[in-house]
Amino acid sequence: MMKERIRALLSASPFTPFSIHTADGKSLRVVHPDFVLAASEAPHVVVEEPTGRIHTVNIILITSLEEEPASPSQAAQ
Repeated sequence: MMKERIRALLSASPFTPFSIHTADGKSLRVVHPDFVLAASEAPHVVVEEPTGRIHTVNIILITSLEEEPASPSQAAQ
């Protein structure tokens, strides 16, 4: 279920950045859909930071997803 929710956020139009929160307290901010791989067969998601750092997170360790509020320009669309 969590992976389907991530895919929905990634395909939203317009895209809104969101954060993935993990069981160990990490928060991974997703600023663009191209920075995440959430293949249906894999038991994990891969998140790349804009700096190039890569995080591979087991899907069962994701505790929550936090959507950022839409920017004023997105709200007008």
